[in-house]
Amino acid sequence: MDGGQIPLSYIKVWVILLLLSATFPNSKLAAKNTAQDKKRKLAAENSGFISIDCGAEEDYLDRNTGITYKTDKDFISTGKNTVVAPAYYLTIPYFGNMVNSLRTFPEGKRNCYTLKPRQGKNQNYYVRAFFYYGNYDSKNQAQKFDLYIGVNYWETVDVRQQTYYSIIHYSVTDTIYVCLVNTGSGVPFINGLDLRFMNDSPYRSMNGSLLPRVHADLGGNPTQSSSTIRYTDDVYDRIWWLGNLNDAVSISTETNIDIQGSDHPCRLPVEVLRTAVQPRNGLNSLSFNHTLLHIENFTPEFLVYFHFAEIEQIAPGKLREFTITLNGLKYGPFTLEYLKPLTKGPYKLQVQEDQVGFSIDATLRSDLPPILNAFEIFELGPLPDSPTNQADGMFSISILLNAIGFGARML
Repeated sequence: MDGGQIPLSYIKVWVILLLLSATFPNSKLAAKNTAQDKKRKLAAENSGFISIDCGAEEDYLDRNTGITYKTDKDFISTGKNTVVAPAYYLTIPYFGNMVNSLRTFPEGKRNCYTLKPRQGKNQNYYVRAFFYYGNYDSKNQAQKFDLYIGVNYWETVDVRQQTYYSIIHYSVTDTIYVCLVNTGSGVPFINGLDLRFMNDSPYRSMNGSLLPRVHADLGGNPTQSSSTIRYTDDVYDRIWWLGNLNDAVSISTETNIDIQGSDHPCRLPVEVLRTAVQPRNGLNSLSFNHTLLHIENFTPEFLVYFHFAEIEQIAPGKLREFTITLNGLKYGPFTLEYLKPLTKGPYKLQVQEDQVGFSIDATLRSDLPPILNAFEIFELGPLPDSPTNQADGMFSISILLNAIGFGARML
């Protein structure tokens, strides 16, 4: 090198190296920030979630569901942790590992979980309890016991295989108790417990509770690994079961559907609205019948929601128009806009013949058969002992638990 000068080619190489050294860290930082943003988004969406793996030894993030599960040690002080028998271990992606651990309650008539959602009282919550016996005690015996929410009966748990029970509960107290009651037909147990804040959803009953009976996603394609859609696709973490109707064929689209509009309060997942069913060739009607199981000498009430989205581009001058007939009552006619969700309902009905039945029928002037993307059926559950305020709620629960010797077991 002459006179200590650095050749221009060397300078160019150094500049390139400096730029590359700056780019790689920034790329890593950008990737890290993207991952952190995703985690923050999931955390924000989970802010109304309480997810408990009953029987788990430590908290964990379930990567199949995107749900962070907590152990139940901060929610209950009674019972014993155990796991299902190895031969009964389940791998269900949308339920995760939660179903393979459980807490049993061999002692006491009534054992209660204490849930304190951050949103507090006078709010709507979706509560769901999971049960899977899995021959944990090597006795291979069916278990039967009662499930309560607060002082009110919820369901009778009759466990022969994995199952879950859901309720949409309007809480007038800051604390929600979920209780398992021994009725003498087996040791109560539970595998998982969910609470979801329903925010401003239209699913509500100020005078009782809503018991989800059907969340049907029509036209979907169940696979060996999954036959459901839930969180993270569904912001409310409803569990949608994929299926079809008799004499119907599936249709679908990959096109995006806007679900953020104010005229779509049910906030169905895009994945649910992208599929639908229509009648087989030559037919102009879709139909469904649901047989009900309810308490004898009790006439239940139901709410039914129908969800539509036009996912086919209809030729100019053509019309798709249909009516809904629900247990003999006719509604409509209705038409759809391309890729725009439409929910009809809730339609309220009392059922005395143990059946909820509907048909979706093309009108005489319709050029195309009817379609249906999804539907939901809820049973209206009365809460005869529902407290009227926070003080009444604590008072009535304390009286009940002290009367059966369990006052000291509440957290």
